[in-house]
Amino acid sequence: MQNYEKNDFKQEWMENLSLFAREMDYPREVAASLAQSLEQVFKNREVLHILTAADRTYSENIHMDYEKILEELKDVSPRCGIHTYTLHMLFYIILSRKTRKIYEERGIAPEIFRASMMDLHWKLLECRKMFGIWGTSVAQWQIWWFEVRRFALGRFQYELVPFRETYEKDGVSLHPGDLVINVHIPSCGPLKREEYMKSYAMAADFFRDSFKDRPIVFLCESWMLFPEHRLFLPKTSNILGFMQDYDIFREEYNNGDLWRIFYEDYEKPADKLPGNTGLQRAYRSWLMEGHMAGMGFGVFIYDKRVTGEEL
Repeated sequence: MQNYEKNDFKQEWMENLSLFAREMDYPREVAASLAQSLEQVFKNREVLHILTAADRTYSENIHMDYEKILEELKDVSPRCGIHTYTLHMLFYIILSRKTRKIYEERGIAPEIFRASMMDLHWKLLECRKMFGIWGTSVAQWQIWWFEVRRFALGRFQYELVPFRETYEKDGVSLHPGDLVINVHIPSCGPLKREEYMKSYAMAADFFRDSFKDRPIVFLCESWMLFPEHRLFLPKTSNILGFMQDYDIFREEYNNGDLWRIFYEDYEKPADKLPGNTGLQRAYRSWLMEGHMAGMGFGVFIYDKRVTGEEL
């Protein structure tokens, strides 16, 4: 095997990590911790082989077998002394050099690249809150960012997906296979209506060629669309404001997303859950009454007259 210590890509990876950490607002101590882990990578031939092979493959084909690579990194993690979540974060930061070039080649604005890659920042903070590790605990989720299929446009994140059900209301019909814009809400601050309405307008413009003469439809499947919120969240809640644009056509009851509200404490008995925020207190009271949490599935038929934004 070649002496990877002397290869040019070591300096390239380290410089890219430094640039990426600054551009994506990683705390200084996090950047230093990740740089230390990357230095450790270069001392382990096994993990280094996986990452260099992945880097080369991604340069030729962004639709590579991510699942296989992520599993290989998970397997080697105990032997290299770097946590799986940290290895997965380093893996994606290494790939980001090529991702940046793809955005440039496709004429996608640099600010969209930065906003999209900022998802790693939000997942970094979530991983720390949940597990005390600087990394990403949801590496499969990141795949579509690096296949350049998902984009952050303003406050929200989006990708085109085929609708899986049948829906008809107010003269709008959706059938299985019809393209809709799937909406994700990153954990990056409060939901301000002015901000996310601008975000919808950005997404409607970004994906407009996929709709032509069809109405632009947003789809959201989220705990934030849980219909019972209307029963226990305060009337001034930003979540209720977000919900008002969606026709919620289906709901599910489960506590699977409570971690998004309580993080590492989410499995505690209801009366032991923290109440540091208004949302936590409202949910704690709801759960203590014996209720379940849940999620909703909704569509938002976009109309620029609603938002006041021009496409």
